[in-house]
Amino acid sequence: MSKKFQGKPSWKNQYSEHDFRSSGGERRVSFKTSKFKKNKGNAKDWSSSVRAHLYDEDIDIDMGASGPSKTNNRYNKKGNRSGSPAPKHSKKKLWEGPTSWYRVTLPFGNKYDKQFIQQTLLDNLNPLTFWPISWKTNGNIATFYVDEFKVAEKLHSLDHAIQMPDGFKMIIKVNYGSPNVNITTELKEKMKLAMASRYNAVNKALDLTKFHADPLLQDYFCALFKPIILLAVIDIIAENIPDLEALNLNDNKIQILTFLQKFTSKLDKVKILYLGQNKIRDIGMLDSLKGLPLVELFLDGNPLCDKFKDKSIYISEVRARFPKVMKLDGLDLPPPISFDLADESTLPTALQTFLCDSNAGSIIRQFLEQYFTLFDSDDRQMLIQAYHEKATFSMTMAYPYGTKDKSVNWLNWYNTDNRNLLRVSDPDRRFKLLNQGNVSIVSFLKEMPMTSHDLLNFQVDLTICNPLMMSFKVAGPFKELKGGHKNTPVRWFSRAFVIVPVGSGFCISNEMLHVTNATEEQIRALKSSTPTPVAAIANSSTVAATPSTVSSPAVGASPVVVASPVTPVVNTIDDNTKQQMLQALMVHSGMNVEWATKCLQETDWNFEKATTIFNEINSQGRIPAEAFVKTENL
Repeated sequence: MSKKFQGKPSWKNQYSEHDFRSSGGERRVSFKTSKFKKNKGNAKDWSSSVRAHLYDEDIDIDMGASGPSKTNNRYNKKGNRSGSPAPKHSKKKLWEGPTSWYRVTLPFGNKYDKQFIQQTLLDNLNPLTFWPISWKTNGNIATFYVDEFKVAEKLHSLDHAIQMPDGFKMIIKVNYGSPNVNITTELKEKMKLAMASRYNAVNKALDLTKFHADPLLQDYFCALFKPIILLAVIDIIAENIPDLEALNLNDNKIQILTFLQKFTSKLDKVKILYLGQNKIRDIGMLDSLKGLPLVELFLDGNPLCDKFKDKSIYISEVRARFPKVMKLDGLDLPPPISFDLADESTLPTALQTFLCDSNAGSIIRQFLEQYFTLFDSDDRQMLIQAYHEKATFSMTMAYPYGTKDKSVNWLNWYNTDNRNLLRVSDPDRRFKLLNQGNVSIVSFLKEMPMTSHDLLNFQVDLTICNPLMMSFKVAGPFKELKGGHKNTPVRWFSRAFVIVPVGSGFCISNEMLHVTNATEEQIRALKSSTPTPVAAIANSSTVAATPSTVSSPAVGASPVVVASPVTPVVNTIDDNTKQQMLQALMVHSGMNVEWATKCLQETDWNFEKATTIFNEINSQGRIPAEAFVKTENL
């Protein structure tokens, strides 16, 4: 009689030896004829019989989804075996796992020769391909991994179905899973050898199709769906073949690519990428590879391909991430639309001032000087002459993105009359917030907080200029003057003007004003940049063209921007006066002839304005040292 059965059998106790079989291969099983009782006297008989039944049916402990139930139902409440004295072995159905990797355990696998077991399994799996990965043994137990559901399913069905030469029926347990992997020096060297055998130096191509099944890696678990393995492969590529142009990663069970976002720079020469027959489920996974200059991409066989019923949408989604792709899934694509292509040319330098017509520069300059001088004054009533009698004006406001409305720098005053059409849906309210006519507009402007604008940091864009109208946008910082407070908030404005010729000048027919708080980036940019004075706009060379579009008789000889009674700026200074002003400015500033002349010219020979601008810019240390080098004398 066997030893007393105590508790749940362990692997060591259950599969340590085939001591329950005779040398001839026939089993010896004995049953107690008496009924089991609940008293202590029969406890030994109960445990011995249970153990005999366990060995008789080769039942082992539960190993996962495919193993038998932990509850043995083959005995009734009295301890008798129910049903037939020779019950059939029952198994749970094996379902396909999420990664298509399966661990196979052979409890007595190490009792037999490894090659014999592998050949036996191969014969029973035929015509399926059998390739055991990472074969390991621990005592009498042998484990390995397979990467196909059909193979795992067939192995699962072969449990207790293969009889060994000694009469023992092979136990095969199949579970979902893959082992944890550490990149050891030994494994990395094996990976290098396997990759070297798969590299084509002529085409600069590396074929890593089903990399884990490489004969050099059969004793290791080296599956590329493991991030640690794929990152190690990328490091090897960067170190040994940095000029790689084609990479094949087909059939590697890859699911996730997000971890590659910071490593694509190591594959910056790859133009051909194959990712077919993997487990990538969403097109968004490709965002991590956006930096690759791909011209050919293969994705067929991934679940993401089944989500696109419209091929054109599929192509569009791929080209949105890889604009230069000309071949997708082995098929040539139609030429891409020109704006789908990434522009590799260097973008032009950002300009503070853009004028579509250089001849309009003096008009825009005078407009800004005269308008904001009046706007920042104590009496804005004079601006009524600047607006057309049928002009329209609207204002919007918003807090910078990412800031809270209830911040220190509230915009409450502007919020009351905010005409943001996305927030104001009531037609009557929209109409009420639209100021119409010069009287209504100036009345509104007079109620606005007192301000101080920095004309030196204005950004000006003139986009439309013809004899009938000019349209331009002005943006920049300003401060609200609140009862003499020193720490007044810095705001940012953007005003879009449409001006039309009236008599000998121009007036405003339409204006849209947007107010917000200046961001920290804008404030830092103001402090670090060298602004272009408004006076320099007239002489600006940052123009798109120089057609004479403003030579209309309506403009006249005097470029009056704001209609009377505002007096236009007319330059009547003779050469002798200019020389005196130049000498005085040189003495005052210490600048040489070239820079003093430039300063006076840019201020239209307004000596007071020239000295004011010089003092302000010089106090900020923004005048270059070459301006003070005396190279010429009057």
